[in-house]
Amino acid sequence: MLNKLILINIRLNFLFMKKTYSLSLIFLIIARLIFVYYSSNFDSMIFTKDSFQYIYLSEDIRNSFLTPKVDNYWINTFRLPGYPMFLSFLVNFTDVKFVIFTNFIFDIVSCFLIFKIIYKLKKDYYLCFLGSLLFIINPNVLISSTQIMTENISMMLILIAFYFIDSEKNKNIIFSGFCFAIFALIKPFGVYMLLFIILCKKIIFKIKLEKIGLFALFPLIFIGFIYFNNFQNYNTSFYSTSSYFHIQWLNDASKSLCDDLDFNNIRVSEPGYRFEEWKVENGFDQDTIPKTLIDGLREDSRENLFNNLDCKAISITRSSVWNMFGIRQSNWNNSFIKTPFLELIKIYSLIYVLMINFALFASYKFKKSKLESIYILFVLFYLLIVSILPFGNARTRVLIEPHLIIIFVTTLRNIFESRDYFFKKT
Repeated sequence: MLNKLILINIRLNFLFMKKTYSLSLIFLIIARLIFVYYSSNFDSMIFTKDSFQYIYLSEDIRNSFLTPKVDNYWINTFRLPGYPMFLSFLVNFTDVKFVIFTNFIFDIVSCFLIFKIIYKLKKDYYLCFLGSLLFIINPNVLISSTQIMTENISMMLILIAFYFIDSEKNKNIIFSGFCFAIFALIKPFGVYMLLFIILCKKIIFKIKLEKIGLFALFPLIFIGFIYFNNFQNYNTSFYSTSSYFHIQWLNDASKSLCDDLDFNNIRVSEPGYRFEEWKVENGFDQDTIPKTLIDGLREDSRENLFNNLDCKAISITRSSVWNMFGIRQSNWNNSFIKTPFLELIKIYSLIYVLMINFALFASYKFKKSKLESIYILFVLFYLLIVSILPFGNARTRVLIEPHLIIIFVTTLRNIFESRDYFFKKT
């Protein structure tokens, strides 16, 4: 009888706590929606330089991507068509500034996926709620949700791909592959991510090649279309010129750092400085055949790739630190929030990022499942890719914020489960 009463009491406590966490989560989601709604009144929050490029391209998809538009070949080859196509569809129904409300939807889906992934890893509802709450109050994702940018939709799509990464059910494989294909139409490093996921499926999860092929079907079709379309338009095959552009920037920035270790030097801090200088040196203008510029940019990026490797290492190290610990200060400065609350948000953002990143460094200490290891490997792999940007940008971390939260809560659980963490063996 006593045991039954204890069991009933435990279940009642669990239901009460579950209800409390659920109400807290709902309250924070509503508060987030209000924040996004109020932000829609401030153009300084919604629009960035990148936003205007995406909007410009979205105004005429055919003219932007399906024909060689000589007067704007640089933007057309640098940006992929996925997000402009998305904007082009939405503006048929609403003003472009209200596109930010789709970010809110993407974030809710991501929150749900975090809940499901943590439960899949640890079978603990408390950890699931904790991970979801941490995501909703994540300041980096929050400020991104007010911008017309690719981060929030990309974050959701890559999270779907990882949720099904170990699945061998055909419907799950096809769905996750299709979501990843859309991701690859939005983010230029989708090609590298595809290779990473394929290797994980084969090496870590031992998934059969035909299942991997099923996952890769849509991504390869979409990526293949980009290569084919660019070849048709510009008579040279490439996925996106962004990789050539960024490597050219890295080459020039590393040379500058070897001469003077100053990250505020314009050659290091301004991504387009060397590119504009290079165009003038080579006499490139609006009348230049696009193929000539694209092939020239590709060649220039390769030419100095292995020069100044020590300074490149310094640049990549600094960028990694900035990408991991940056707090988006300039974006918050452009928000409607004013001092002293603005300063409080910056302090909170710093505390949050220090806390979340602690788990990434602490995670090596504990034994992990294959799935847990995948999220850590992905974070490290992603950081390596984005850290070729010499100056660093905390915005790039948005894509991996859910993964860092998953690592944090699972590591937290491992810490409390490991007696050896607190007590030395006697």
